[in-house]
Amino acid sequence: MSPVEWAKRINRSWIVHNNLNDQAEAWINHLADTRDPRLEISCEAARAMCDRREPLDDPKPWFYAGLFHLATPDEAHRFLDLHRVTKATVSSMADDENVRLWINRISPETRELLERLRFSLREIGN
Repeated sequence: MSPVEWAKRINRSWIVHNNLNDQAEAWINHLADTRDPRLEISCEAARAMCDRREPLDDPKPWFYAGLFHLATPDEAHRFLDLHRVTKATVSSMADDENVRLWINRISPETRELLERLRFSLREIGN
């Protein structure tokens, strides 16, 4: 199964908050429709991120962090407006004022998850 097919299949299998699965499907379709080379890379990153999580970790933040990690600021705003953890993992959003304000208010547990996600994204090197 190709990385894109795998990502679509996994994305459809989950119940998520604020329709993140619909946003992920729209993201995948956006990349496919524009023949963007980030599509394959993003889907491979989603799989790699799922493989990096601890066994008891919820796989969803890992999957979506990998899937969206190459989004531009405009794309992150378009597809991740209601999804703060995932948006905060997108490297192009590191200097976004709203992301920075949100990070200053998150719980220690969420901060630790965010740090682990960001570290793993750097490790997979995409």
